[in-house]
Amino acid sequence: MRRGNMLRTIACLVALIGTLITQPAAAQDVPPDLRAGLPEEPTGRLAHVLQRGTLIVGVKDDYPPWGMRDSEGALVGLEPDLARDLADRLGVGLELQAVTSGNRIGRVNQGVVDVVIATTGDTAERRRQAGLLQPNYYSSGVVVLTRSVYDFTSWADLRGEKLCLNRGAYYNRALEEDYGIDGEYFSSNRDSRLALQQERCVGWAFDDTALAQLILDQPDPDFRIMDEAILVSPWAVLVAQGTEKEDLGRFISDMIGEWHASGRILELQDKWGIPQSDFVREKNTLWRETSAGASLCARDLRSGQRPDICLNEAPLQSAPDPDPPGWIVLLYEMTGIDLRAAASPYNRARLAKGLTLTLALSALAIVGSLFVGVTLSLMNAVLSGMGLIGRILLIPQRILITVARMTPPILQLYIVFFGLGGILGNSGGFVPGSFGIAAVILSLYAGATNTIILSHALTAEQAAHPDRTALSLLPGAVSRGFDGLVAACVNIVKAAGMASAIAVGELISTINLLVSEGADTATMMNGLLVFYFLLVLGLLWVFKALRRRLVRT
Repeated sequence: MRRGNMLRTIACLVALIGTLITQPAAAQDVPPDLRAGLPEEPTGRLAHVLQRGTLIVGVKDDYPPWGMRDSEGALVGLEPDLARDLADRLGVGLELQAVTSGNRIGRVNQGVVDVVIATTGDTAERRRQAGLLQPNYYSSGVVVLTRSVYDFTSWADLRGEKLCLNRGAYYNRALEEDYGIDGEYFSSNRDSRLALQQERCVGWAFDDTALAQLILDQPDPDFRIMDEAILVSPWAVLVAQGTEKEDLGRFISDMIGEWHASGRILELQDKWGIPQSDFVREKNTLWRETSAGASLCARDLRSGQRPDICLNEAPLQSAPDPDPPGWIVLLYEMTGIDLRAAASPYNRARLAKGLTLTLALSALAIVGSLFVGVTLSLMNAVLSGMGLIGRILLIPQRILITVARMTPPILQLYIVFFGLGGILGNSGGFVPGSFGIAAVILSLYAGATNTIILSHALTAEQAAHPDRTALSLLPGAVSRGFDGLVAACVNIVKAAGMASAIAVGELISTINLLVSEGADTATMMNGLLVFYFLLVLGLLWVFKALRRRLVRT
């Protein structure tokens, strides 16, 4: 019996030693204080997550290998792995949702996601827009990916040049205001890179970490990264505005500290083939450091706070906006209408540019659609009377009308912009500008409908006046199909907002940009609604005046 007890004791000791040997050294050294724990009675969003049984985290899907899609379409990468660590520690399931630079702050503030881990630069402006948690977990600067044939060596060389930019990136305003670049905005990394390849801009300004990885994974001798990195900013995990001190924010902050102390982020960099970051190595050293046997970054027992050296990275500062005029403040206090974003000269310039482009694009599309409708309907009237030869000659026109009417405008925009534009760019031919592409596509889309309306109207006019030419019957046909023409032109004004898909900075695109940067959503969207309402009313008034003039003649 004694021998049996002795054997069991030896077996237990062997198992214990084996466990200690196989346990990762980094995890052994993590101070207990840094182990993120849950409060006994969770409150706020943390309580909601635990009750739901799922943590919803927003991550990128176009920023490999921090966030991307695998061959089966699942979201994977370094940041999804960090999200999994959070969910595992909470003991809940994990739901990953793809977010973009333009919508990630809105998604977390609206409660669509609980947390955002999506390469978000920590700036003073963003700290006013959402709950940015400390400590930061990564860091990056801004560099330019450009063609090797260009001899740009510094940002001074890029002043006045057109650069591709991602909507919602923290550095866009600084690049335009301080470095004098001409930004052309795109909704995703893919679109920015395609535009660069098609020479719609001389370079793509983006995070140095991502571009370095892109060049490493997909080397291309035709492109290079400019050496000078600027606007270096740490990255932060986001929670909803005002909740960073609540239970969920505190829990995640503790987890970030644990990631640094345990070397978890360094481990994930190795896993995903990312060169180890000096920022992360320095954080690992800092959070593992001890003083008098206690962690240097331990929470103070009385205040519950950690030392500033462990938390407070200086956020990237931008030039402060002037205080809003008194009437804007009074309007906000009395009605809740928040126009403070418009107090910034930079934002006012963007709004003015978006307004101008919207009006110009709408006007050009209306004129173009009427020209297309009149021209093709007259061709149809003339060729229809030429028998078999005329019907054969009309086949290309009918194919064009069918394709233009049945293909959604946004799909046409992408096909022409990234398809035909890419072919022309690669062949060294003329590459039309974004505004011109949008105007042509919208003109053809509405023009196809106008062609059908006027063709039916001309047929009716020819039946009533068989001895007259198609051209002389055109005024009567316009009068007969007037309501349909007006409806088509009104619809094309509404569709002008789709031009933002190909980087035409019209008003809808500009408003979305401002909202992604913290402007009041309700005010901006309602203001946009009022603008389009007034624009359509104005358009109807113009057409009614034209109709009265047409009737008199």
